Amino acid sequence: MKTSPVKEPEDAEWVRRAQNNDLAAFDLLIAKYERRVIGLCFRHLQQYEEACDLAQEVFIQVFHRLKDFEGRSSFSTWLYRVSLNACYNRHRYLKAKGRGGVTSLEGMLEGREDEAGRADSSALMKSKEPGALAEIEVEETKAQLHEALDSLEGHYRKAIELVDIEGLSYEEAAEVLEIPVNTVRSRLSRARGALKSKIERMRKKLGES
Repeated sequence: MKTSPVKEPEDAEWVRRAQNNDLAAFDLLIAKYERRVIGLCFRHLQQYEEACDLAQEVFIQVFHRLKDFEGRSSFSTWLYRVSLNACYNRHRYLKAKGRGGVTSLEGMLEGREDEAGRADSSALMKSKEPGALAEIEVEETKAQLHEALDSLEGHYRKAIELVDIEGLSYEEAAEVLEIPVNTVRSRLSRARGALKSKIERMRKKLGES
């Protein structure tokens, strides 16, 4: 069950002070959200040092852009949007360098709250077959999920990543993407259907080979 994070009233005060070059207030924001940002970066990059480096870059970006923050959304939502865009950009960069084979899609196989991934992973993890064979099947499933997700159009991929992989509510995803909640629901429904169909086609093709 997804729950929405409580909006802390002190955020607005800390942001206001940080916008007036109060570094101590900005340090308080970092202390509060650093682990969350590192966790998000790690789920996308699966490399701890890369995640820490990227999180540091995110907070540098936030510091320089803080004066433009108008408070139309909560600070945490705005920070999430900046962090997510940084993750996408870094992943594209690493992929272009041949180092971006792992994304937050790994979460599907590690107990994240998405229906398709949970069904696939639980079936494999409970397999009665020998460990080596089960590991091969898990890797094959990971590859199928990666390929299927990568083939989705960008706006559909973002919807399924935010809600099914990152665990945001529809309302939170709508804020991050700056679109209506009903649009999130529509994109998510289409993304789930397309992802399921792509995986089924890949498995059928593998079964025929």
